[in-house]
Amino acid sequence: MRNVEIKAKVNDIDAICKIAQQLSGSPPTLIQQDDTFYKVNKGRLKMRVYADDSATLVRYDRDDEEGPKLCDYDLFQFSVNDRDKSKYLDDILKKCCGTRGRVVKERRLYMVGQTRIHIDKVQNLGNFMELEVVLRPEQSLEDGQDIARDLQNKLGVKEEDLIDCAYVDLLDKNT
Repeated sequence: MRNVEIKAKVNDIDAICKIAQQLSGSPPTLIQQDDTFYKVNKGRLKMRVYADDSATLVRYDRDDEEGPKLCDYDLFQFSVNDRDKSKYLDDILKKCCGTRGRVVKERRLYMVGQTRIHIDKVQNLGNFMELEVVLRPEQSLEDGQDIARDLQNKLGVKEEDLIDCAYVDLLDKNT
């Protein structure tokens, strides 16, 4: 699967949430996420655990650069009934790969067409906005970048607020 992403620091979370809600036409879905990142040779691998104890193993690869960038990813989801399996898998991955870090966040999800707007409160980091334009098979990288830039402008996100890496990378820089 592929998407185009933009991530940025948010200075006024209330203002950007208001705009995102206007663009989506509905209130956000509130999601509690706890991500454990594992050490890997290429890309990133994380186990995302949700408040309902379901989980998703996510492998993704994207360049660390500001602005709209292509992200290639795979998802392996667990139902609530598989929580013991996700814990077991997490233990195996920790033993085999080691852990890189942990990112705990509260996410507000707004949908605008094929784009997920995430407004995140990240523990020990602050507030951020992330756009994920989910590309359809016939769409090019440029199509996704155009959609992302348009939403970036509508949300009032400035170029100087863009970040070029994942939250786990920012946490690494802070330690």
